[in-house]
Order: sequence, then C-alpha cells, then structure tokens
Amino acid sequence: MILSLTVYTGTALLMAGLGWHVARREQRVLAQGGALLPAYTWEVVAMLMVYTLVSALRWNTTWDYNMYFTYYVSAQSLAQGSRESFEPLFKLVTELMARSGLHYACYFGFWAALQLALLCYALRRRKALLPWVALHIMLGPIYVWWMCFIRQAVVECLFVIMVELIVRRRFWAYLLLTLLATSVHKMSLLLLPLYVVPLLPTPRTQRRWLPLALLAACVLAGSFPQWMAWLFHQLGQLAQLAGYGHYYRLFTSDNPEYTFRYVMGPTRICPLLLGCAIVWHYPAIKRRFHAADPCLPALYRFALLYLGYANLMANTTQFLGRPGELMRATFIVMVAYVMHHLCTRRQWGQLAAMAVLTYYYIYYEVFKAVVTPGSIYAPELYHTFLLQ
Repeated sequence: MILSLTVYTGTALLMAGLGWHVARREQRVLAQGGALLPAYTWEVVAMLMVYTLVSALRWNTTWDYNMYFTYYVSAQSLAQGSRESFEPLFKLVTELMARSGLHYACYFGFWAALQLALLCYALRRRKALLPWVALHIMLGPIYVWWMCFIRQAVVECLFVIMVELIVRRRFWAYLLLTLLATSVHKMSLLLLPLYVVPLLPTPRTQRRWLPLALLAACVLAGSFPQWMAWLFHQLGQLAQLAGYGHYYRLFTSDNPEYTFRYVMGPTRICPLLLGCAIVWHYPAIKRRFHAADPCLPALYRFALLYLGYANLMANTTQFLGRPGELMRATFIVMVAYVMHHLCTRRQWGQLAAMAVLTYYYIYYEVFKAVVTPGSIYAPELYHTFLLQ
C-alpha cells in the first residue's frame, strides 16, 4: 500500500510540476513577443520519461496485463504469439520487439510512452492544461484503465489529435488515421461516424439546462437497461461481421464474469458531477479560450457524449461500454479546462471541490484493495518486478 501511494502520488506531482514549469515558461515567452514552444520541450520529454519508467516497471497487475505479458513472452520463446486475432500493426510491433530480445518492461514502456506522447502532442497549444491532465491521469482512474487496455488507450489519445482534423475539415487525413488506429485496435472503426458530431448544427439556446437534461436522461435510461436487450440481440450479426463475434457470444451467455453493473458509487457519481461542472462553466470557458482553441466546442461535445454513453451503457456489459471510451481523453481535457479556468479566476472553493472529485480515486481504490480486495474489478496496487 505504501509503495502504491508513493509511486502514484510522487509520479503525479512530478509530472504536474514539469507541466506547470513548461506552461509558465511558454507564457513568459509569449509575453515577450515570442512564439509557442515546441510540442516536446525538455519538460515534456522528462514527463514522458517518468511516465514510461513507472509504467515499464509495473508488473502483474490485471488480467489484460497478464494476457499481453503472456503474448509477448511466448513470442520470444516460441517465435509465435499466443493470440492470432490481434490487429496487424499491434502484432507486428509486438513480434519485432519480442524477437529483438527486449525485456518485457521495454514493451510495456513503449506503449505507455506512445499514449502520453500522443496526448502531449494534442495539448501542444494548450500547455496550461498539462499539470491538470497529469494529476488526473495518475490520481484519477485513467492510469489504471490505460495500463489495462493499452491498445485502446493509444487510440483514445490519438483521437484528441483527430478532433483537430474534424474541425479543419480534413476528412481524408481523419480517415487515414482511423485506418491506422484500426490496425492497433479494430474498435477504432467506430471513430468514422464520430466525424459528423462536431459538424452537427448547434442549438440556438445557450442555456445550461439542455445538456444537463440530456445527461440526466442517459442516467435514467441506463438505470433500466431492459429496453436495450432486443436491440443488442439484433446487433449480434453486425458484431460477427466486425470480428467481435466471440464477445457477443460471451454477452449472451449466462457467465456472470462478463456482465457489468456500474452501481451509483463514487466512481460513477464523481464523473457525473465533473460533467455538470463542465456544462456549468463552459460558457465562460468558451468566451475566454475559444479564440485560441477552435477545437474547444468539439472537445466539449465529445466529452459530454462520452459521459452520456458511459451512463447509458452503465448496466449492460463492460465490453458494450468500451466504444464510448474512445472519447474518454476529451473528457480529461475538458476537466483540465475547468480546473485551469477556476485556478486563474482564483475560485479556490470550487477548485478544491473539483480536485476532490477528480483526484480521490487512486486513494479510495488502493484502500479498498487492501481492506476488501474482492470488491475491486482490477487491482490498483502498484507492483514491480524489481521486488519479486
């Protein structure tokens, strides 16, 4: 427990400090008439190194980790992976690294570095958000999820970059990146219909009640998921065509291991409250930052769409909820926008409340992992192969 709290807290503070330093340094340069700093300054590179090192040393944590570990080690010893259904680019990278004799820590470190490198590039013109994003990743649920679903996490971070392509109407570039992402995780094909989301007309009303009402409707509908049963069965054939037939068969089985009930506990209520804060402060944030960030309205839409979908599918199955998670990084960015806005406006009380809602997770889950280990889905305790 002490190791976990030390690693998570220390990494979060170190990364946030580096993010704060580069944001302040860029602010001074701009005040003197200079240009934006490059995407990968020495502070950002240091953030990447810290994040990569912590992730590379992490070991034996979740079922997904063990699956990737087994696949990598078997590719080294047998010159053949243990799972043939992995996507081609992911499989190619895995087998190239395995056959080169690299330690599995290098493998996991590579994917972690790619996750954060993509997100930092997406934030290259929003460096003021870096410290808030770093704290959210390490102290919220993000890091644990990303280390579990490493392929999906890469696509999540890439999608923030792809939002810029939508806003700039660069469909062919968006399509190319979607196909590239599909070679890492086939679920990325679902990014194609998301292209139209920012292009839909904006309602004339600027009142906050409309998005809040839609979120409430998603929570209510997700609390009574029986209406989805018929639709889900009709989609079974589509799942077969998309290569997810094995998942569909698990969904329709009676095996309780593949069901998922996202009860109204802190891990569901806190993101909902953060979503309400995003809606409440968005008009002021848009007035302040839209001129410098044309992607802000699109990020806002995707963040709310992610939160709405997560609650709509909260009581179905875990895998059915995963398509919405492709937009999760936009939610992280919008939470950072709110916290940056509150900090610069010196609204300390609201900022403190946001911090509690965002950064409570790792301490709460580590405590549960120690006291009631059977109550958590994935072990949040930090383990390293150095202490085997």
